[in-house]
Amino acid sequence: MGGIVDSIKEIGAKGGFFSNLLMITNPYLAFAVNVIGNMLVSAVLSKAFARKPKTNYQSQLQARTEMVKQAIITRDTVYGETKKSGGILFMESTNNNQDLHVIVQMASHEIQSIDKVYFGEDELTLASAGTDGNGVTQFKVTSPSKYATESRFTNKTRSLVVSEYVSMPFNTSMPFGGSRVVDGKGIKKGITSITLVSDVAFSVATTDTLNINGITYGISSGGSSSASGARHTLAVTISEGLQTDVQATSISFAGAFGTTGRITPYRDNPNTPKPFLAGTTTTTEYAIVATQTFTDTSDLTVRIKKHLGSDTQQADQDLVNAVPQWTTSHMLSGIAYLYVKLKYDADAFPQGLPNISAEIKGKKILDFRTGSTAFSKNPALVLYDYLSDTRFGLSVPTTQLDTVSFTTVANICDEDITLSAGGTENRYEANGIIYSNVEPMTNIDEIIGSMLGILSYSNGKFTLAGGKFIAPSITLDEDDFRGGITIQTKQSRRNLFNTVKGIFTSPESNWQPSDYPMITSSTFVSEDNDETIFGNIDLPFTISSTMAQRIAKVVLFKNRQQMVIQAPCKLSAFKLQVGDTVTINNTRLGFNSKIFQVADWTFVQDETDVGIDLILQETSSSVFDWNAEEAEFISDNTNLPTAETVSAPSIELSDLLRAYSGVISTILLIKISSSQGTTNEVEIEYRNTATDTEYTSLGRAKTVGTSMRFELKDAEDGMTYEVRARSINAFNVASSYATATHEVVGKTAPPANVADFSVNIVNNLAVCSWTANEELDLSHYIIRHTPATSSPIYAGATIVANYISKATNQMSLPAQTGTYMIKAVDVLGITSETSTKKVVIRNQIADNFNVVTSTTQSTGFAGTKTDTEVVARDGVNFLQIKLGELFDDHSGNFDSALGNFDDGGEVASNLDGFYEFSTNPIDLGAIYNSQVTTSMTSTRFNANSLFDSFEGLFDSQEGNFDGSYTEQDDVDAKLQISTSNDNSTYSDFADYILGDYKARYIKLRVKMTTTNADSTPAISALSATIDMPDRTVAVANTASTTASGGKAITFSPAFKDLQGLGISASNLATGDFYELSSKSATGFTIKFKNSSGSVVDRSFDFVAKGFGYLESS
Repeated sequence: MGGIVDSIKEIGAKGGFFSNLLMITNPYLAFAVNVIGNMLVSAVLSKAFARKPKTNYQSQLQARTEMVKQAIITRDTVYGETKKSGGILFMESTNNNQDLHVIVQMASHEIQSIDKVYFGEDELTLASAGTDGNGVTQFKVTSPSKYATESRFTNKTRSLVVSEYVSMPFNTSMPFGGSRVVDGKGIKKGITSITLVSDVAFSVATTDTLNINGITYGISSGGSSSASGARHTLAVTISEGLQTDVQATSISFAGAFGTTGRITPYRDNPNTPKPFLAGTTTTTEYAIVATQTFTDTSDLTVRIKKHLGSDTQQADQDLVNAVPQWTTSHMLSGIAYLYVKLKYDADAFPQGLPNISAEIKGKKILDFRTGSTAFSKNPALVLYDYLSDTRFGLSVPTTQLDTVSFTTVANICDEDITLSAGGTENRYEANGIIYSNVEPMTNIDEIIGSMLGILSYSNGKFTLAGGKFIAPSITLDEDDFRGGITIQTKQSRRNLFNTVKGIFTSPESNWQPSDYPMITSSTFVSEDNDETIFGNIDLPFTISSTMAQRIAKVVLFKNRQQMVIQAPCKLSAFKLQVGDTVTINNTRLGFNSKIFQVADWTFVQDETDVGIDLILQETSSSVFDWNAEEAEFISDNTNLPTAETVSAPSIELSDLLRAYSGVISTILLIKISSSQGTTNEVEIEYRNTATDTEYTSLGRAKTVGTSMRFELKDAEDGMTYEVRARSINAFNVASSYATATHEVVGKTAPPANVADFSVNIVNNLAVCSWTANEELDLSHYIIRHTPATSSPIYAGATIVANYISKATNQMSLPAQTGTYMIKAVDVLGITSETSTKKVVIRNQIADNFNVVTSTTQSTGFAGTKTDTEVVARDGVNFLQIKLGELFDDHSGNFDSALGNFDDGGEVASNLDGFYEFSTNPIDLGAIYNSQVTTSMTSTRFNANSLFDSFEGLFDSQEGNFDGSYTEQDDVDAKLQISTSNDNSTYSDFADYILGDYKARYIKLRVKMTTTNADSTPAISALSATIDMPDRTVAVANTASTTASGGKAITFSPAFKDLQGLGISASNLATGDFYELSSKSATGFTIKFKNSSGSVVDRSFDFVAKGFGYLESS
């Protein structure tokens, strides 16, 4: 120990033994004057160690779990059990970068064992693969399967290359056709001498054959291959020249390996294609490669060897044999390490070297109770080892360690504690890592924290106490005190807490720092005015949740033992040590066998006095009580994926129709979803199950969000497609394939009738809603309206919403009396077979409008007609698109006439037509906001549905004699409106919408269209009404003034028509009266007079009622 002891002696010589007390403090455990409930270490040691800021527990996580490669590697000391990685002490590749050799330090000393080994988050299952010459076991991996060596070396592949050399210009085509590429893939016609190349030795006999693209060639000369580095070559002669220039697609060689493989480009190095040489002309090697399967047990994909770090261990023999730089002198004596050899495999190691870690049992330590040295997790033994070890610890001489006190605490740590889930565990254990770059005070603090210890230095020795309540053996009363006692009954509120939380190292959570269940006391919370106050206690050397909870409870209850006394004692207190309990009796203070714990012990000596000064904190056996009351620890409350595990995506298939340049194509929609946020790419393939045996790739694309959409154009209607996809993460690790099938519906099925159609009146709006259709090829919805409230005809209704997105199931339209009808429309324009209808009665609409003017165009339809006409059928006039010439209007002989006997010609002469109202323009006299309401009754007339246009017997025909009406979507009639303020400049005609229009002049017209030359809309009733809403103007507290002309009131804006005026005065005298004049839609004038007829000023209110808002005259 040296300097530490010298420092202690130096300060002790200066007086005040309190200064010689060794203390390790925790802010939540302190109680007063350098007194702490968890652990004690003196300021002397703190000074000697030049204590730096305490290392954060969680900051050690990287050193604990991740490999690091750096110039200086810390020498870590492992006590108990833990999972850790470490520094990469050596890394080298061999065999053309195919083999990687890695040494990972596990500890800087000999350890008990290396147990489970991990690559990243994958736990490896290991099996023996024999031993080396030094007797060290080699391990192979049996799972996970991607690292499993069995499948790797029993189904290995090697390359057999057939090559020939030709000289040709660099920029010309290859002799067998196709552009020159980096990898040659052909051999020339007529070649007889070829060279076989492989990565292992082989031989060829004249009885062997070579088959290329189905043509078999004999071998006229062979022999054994010769080695040149890693390549083995043999020149052979085939019995006849190659019959054609060959770009090989299949090759088999019966003889050297006796197997058949696939063709791949020739490579000197499997990772580097053989390039062409530079220059205008060059000699270029074209190569055909047969990849053959064989069994080779001479190598493993993963090989692991464990070295436990004895001082006599030898250099790893396999590493010495494989790597020239590693010699027998590289023994790594006293260092525990893993030697891992990895064979390159892109699937197993998509991101290269994995993070290698292991669960280990750490250092073997002395148990001074038995004299044996063995692996132990006992915290008292661990602390003893760390303090005394001259190589890895603090080199404190064992003569300065109080073995008796350490033994007492060691026995306490080994005591069995009953658990609520059954079974027992040791009271305390220490499992953790001492880092050489962390200050010793922190290391001691963490070890002591695992056993609730108190470490002190007194009388030349380190003494250990705590961890369990020990009944006092000494009693002090009034006769034992040299003077008055100073008492502190309460601690500062900032030092108190009523709930303890923190983290520990949890094996159940893959040895990651985890929260142990909080320990709280409802009594303490109540004492603190129901406020939860947290104390944070981290336990890096504790790996048991139940143990962590026990420690936390003692810390909590110790914190609430608040009374501290300073007592000057006689020499009867000399036998006490820091950490001892003592009974205090004091009648005046009411202490009757009250128990305290010694927090500070100071020897006092001067000319007049000698004795012991004590600082004591109250304590109780209940602080350490534990009745199997721990809460269950939730080991893993996340479902985060590992880098090595990728979940397969989900696939949703559907189809729709789409037009490309007028051509309708069926699209197979493929939606790929992944709930795993680590998916980086997806790879997709498909096949038609009726025609394809192989899958066709749709590509590999970056993911966007959690789902992606792919499309296959020109899918065949009625065919079943199978799609498969797999996820690929950022580490290039792929999932298994997910598969889904779908039968394409395509272009044939019409949408279903719209369900649950309803219309609700809200003010002046008709709010239409329905249940959305689910057809794959749905495009939109269309809504029509007809004034008819019974037996409505769909084709006679006006389109009021011609395109409502399929994503919408609600639409607000102007409210009108009649019937609203809705249909679904697919992408080809095919509609539902039958519309869904809802009747609305106008009197359901609460409005207050006033008719300004109205016009009825039926039945004469006297307005201007463009490509329209009026036709009478069954005594009713119909306005319709102008059809062909009527039969009885034809001049000439009866038999010469063409067309139907009783009505129009074969087709309509136009596909659209217009009718302008005869009352155009409607003049409102000034510019007003007015509501235009129209009413139109229309049907569909089809000339070819007339009775005499059908063939066959009279009685066999269905429908009306002179025409029938069916629900079709080929005709439409819509009202249009144009407005003007000056009767000169008019807006373009736009589709009419029920609502307000700001104008003086209004023009109305009907636009009729058809997509079927045989059909036309037929309008039987047509009218329009212009309304203005009620309007009220109310003004209060207006002064009439004494002007002789009275008070003039102007309405702004003016009414269209003033229907009433009310006056109310508030300050009239007896005999007062008023006179009104000039009352009109623009305003009025009022005078107030007294009983003598004189004009007087009075305050009045007025209310004017009418309709219309004059915007401009």
